[in-house]
Amino acid sequence: MTGDNATAETTMVAEDETAVENDAVEENAEGEHEEKAAAEDEKAASEGASNLEEQLASAQQEAAANLESWQRTAAELANFRRRQEEQLKLQRNMIKSEVLQGVISALDDMDLAFQNVPGELDGQLIGWVEGFRLVQRKLDRILEEQNVTPIKAEGQFDPNVHEAISYEESEDHAEGDIIAEIRKGYQVGNRVLRPAMVRVAR
Repeated sequence: MTGDNATAETTMVAEDETAVENDAVEENAEGEHEEKAAAEDEKAASEGASNLEEQLASAQQEAAANLESWQRTAAELANFRRRQEEQLKLQRNMIKSEVLQGVISALDDMDLAFQNVPGELDGQLIGWVEGFRLVQRKLDRILEEQNVTPIKAEGQFDPNVHEAISYEESEDHAEGDIIAEIRKGYQVGNRVLRPAMVRVAR
């Protein structure tokens, strides 16, 4: 019985050692598995962070491109509006100039008519003449309201505002002086609507 007990004890000790070894092997396997899993998690996290950085860089590039496109579109719109305003202003000025030219032409006709009015008039004709003078004053007032002023036709000839129809010898005027005005000229500010037509001394 004693020998059997010893054998049984030896067997139990061997089984215990085997169990301990198996537990150690299992623990090592679990540790390696956990380390591997941790390494994989770290790798996945690193790849995820890299992926996010790439997405952020791409989003920033897209935002910069969108901003540049918006700024370019805004600048083009501002330029278009400015061109439209300039074109409308030019059209308004052209229409205004045409209307003023019509008023000036009517005043020319009236000036010519008044130059040929007889010296002696009866009552009825005087009334007609005064009526036309009233119309003339109204037309002059229209020009004044539009800042249209007559060009002075005296002193030195200025090709910017005067148009010479003849150059004549004159003892009473220095060379280049205006002798007489043949037709009135008009300007708006510095812009000449029509040059004054003059005779010039030479």
